[in-house]
Amino acid sequence: MKDYVIGATFLRPWRCRSCDQRFYAWSVPVGYVLYAHCKLCGNLDLQRISSEHGESPIAWIYRLLRVPTYRCAPCRNRFFSMLSYKRIIPTETETRTRPESNAVSQ
Repeated sequence: MKDYVIGATFLRPWRCRSCDQRFYAWSVPVGYVLYAHCKLCGNLDLQRISSEHGESPIAWIYRLLRVPTYRCAPCRNRFFSMLSYKRIIPTETETRTRPESNAVSQ
């Protein structure tokens, strides 16, 4: 229930990969808010699709104005966005250190 109440402020629950601590943060970093991103998951790596596939109650207006249509691959969300597009691909970085084997092969 707490997650839904906090979600009204556009904060999302996250879990740290290194220490498994839960915390709340926006789905998109502040520096990237002005770029096209998925409103559901915050993904910035979007595919441009035909406007015929866009989902919106006023889709016909967006099509008339030729607003770009995007698709988020992870959550399969299709949407129109007037924000500028910048291809930003997230990188997977290893945050945990793995113990090295001290055994020497002979």
